[in-house]
Parts: sequence; C-alpha cells; structure tokens
Amino acid sequence: MSCGADTTANSLLTSLLAGKSFNLPDVNLSDDKFQIPDGGSSLYDNVDKLTNEDLTTRVVDGSGVFDALMSGLSAHLKKEYEQNRITGEQYTKAYTASVGGALQTAASFLLGRDQAYWQAVLAQLQARQAEIQVITARVQLETAKAQLATARVQAMTAEAEFGLTKMKIATEDQQYCLLKVQTDQGEYTLNDLMPLQKAQLTLQNTGLDLDNDTKSFTLMQILPTQKTLLEEQVEVQRAQTMDTRTNGITIKGSVGKQKDLYTQQIISYQRDAEVKAAKLFTDAWITQKTIDEGLMPPGAFRNDSINVILRNIKANNNIDINPGAQDGDPD
Repeated sequence: MSCGADTTANSLLTSLLAGKSFNLPDVNLSDDKFQIPDGGSSLYDNVDKLTNEDLTTRVVDGSGVFDALMSGLSAHLKKEYEQNRITGEQYTKAYTASVGGALQTAASFLLGRDQAYWQAVLAQLQARQAEIQVITARVQLETAKAQLATARVQAMTAEAEFGLTKMKIATEDQQYCLLKVQTDQGEYTLNDLMPLQKAQLTLQNTGLDLDNDTKSFTLMQILPTQKTLLEEQVEVQRAQTMDTRTNGITIKGSVGKQKDLYTQQIISYQRDAEVKAAKLFTDAWITQKTIDEGLMPPGAFRNDSINVILRNIKANNNIDINPGAQDGDPD
C-alpha cells in the first residue's frame, strides 16, 4: 500500500537541492602540463679531476691542452714562414712568444684546475638537489591527486547524504502508514480475535479438565493393573529357568504342569531306556535258550532278582504292592 511518500520525498529533495551544486571541475592530472620530464643519469656520474696529462702528454703533437696549443701555433707560424710573410728571425721571435703565451696559459690552467674541479662538483650537487626538488614536486603532485580524489569522495558523500535524507523522509511516511495499519490490526484483534481466543481458551480449559480426569483414571486404575501384569510377565519369564516365584512359592498353573510334564517325560525316558536295555538282555538269553535247552538261566533271572525289578517298576509307576505276596512270587 503506497501512502505517497515517494512523491513527497522527490518534491522535498528538489527543494533541498535548490541552489546547491555537487559538480567538481574535471581536472586531467595525466595532462602533459602536470607531468615532470624524467632527468638523465649523467648528474650522478663521477666528475673527473684535471691532471698534468690534461695539460700536456710531454710529447710533440700530444693530446694535452698545451700540446694542442703548440701544435696550432706551430702550424700557423709554419704557414706564414712558407708564404714568406715572416723571416727566420721573425719566426724565431714569434715562436718564442708563442711558447711563452702557451706556458702562461698552461700555468693558468694548473692554477685553476682544482677550482674548476670543485665548481664541477658543486654544480653536480646543485643538479642533484634540483632533481630531489623535482621528485618532491612529483610527490606533491600525487598528494594533490589524492586530495582531488578525496574532494570527489566528499562531494559524492554529500550527495549521498542528501539522498539519505530523502529516504528518511520516505521512511517516516511509511512508518506513519505502518502505525495506521498497526492501529487497524489492534482494533481488529480487540474486536474480533480476542473474543474467539477467549472461546478457544474456554474449550481448552474443558479439554484440560477432561485430560486431568483421564490421567487420574489411568493413574488409579490402569497403571496398577499394568503393574500387576508386568509382575506376572516377570514371573512367567522367571518360570522358564527356575522352579519358584520371586516370593519363594512353587510355580503352579499351566507353567507348573508343563514343568511337571517335562520332569515325568524325563523319568519315562529313563524307565523306557531301562526296560529296553533289560529286553535286550532277555531276548539274547531266550535266543540262547532256544538253541540250547540245557542252558541254565543267569542269576539275574532268579525269582528274588525278578521280584526286586518288579517292585521297582511298581514303585516308579505308583502301582500298589500286594502285601500278601509270598517271597519268590511277584507282588
């Protein structure tokens, strides 16, 4: 839902920006007039100190300054002499004067060579200082570039702050709309939702009462019965391996009968095995008797032995024994 905040904010921003300018001059720091030409490396070359060899190499037509002066003067004098402009005497005087002048020039050279050396060194140092000043100017130029960039950022920041003011105006309008919606929601909650919630709470209370009754019945009726059932289940499991209940009473009922049956079956198997074993011996004796009628019965077939066996069979099978039986007769 729009409350017209954007229209209001645009109108207010136009009013706020009236008479304001955020434009900066477009300065091209890469232009040639802002660039300092690179200096040569000759400023850092060593300054050669003048020596005697720079004056003369001590040979005719040498490479020294005096040698060069004498070579030039000699050439000029020779040319004048050959063209008969001067005589031999004049040639000698001119040559002597030339040597004197050359020597005077050489003396001046020797006197001024150290001064010239130190002047060259000073000039080199001054040139180096000038180069340092050029580097300093470059640093100042880069600083100016950084300051210009900072000014641009500050200008953009100012423009962003004006935009933020616009957004705040729009936000305030939206907050007003939000407060209005919240007020409508509060009225709806008070008039419509809360009565329903009250009715729901009433039903929940009724459900809680029913749940409490159910839990009470479970606690008082069902759980004791379940406890008894669990105890009996424990006794049933105990009866699988033991002959008495946990309270020491002999196990009865169907489980007790089954245990008695298992016991009787074991006894029956034992008695049956005894009878079968006796039958094996009896059948063997009968077979021998059939073959040899004169064969005497073994001592185990005497009447007293047979009576003992019969008494044990009757006793093991709970058969009443005849008290009137005579010795040698079966009971």
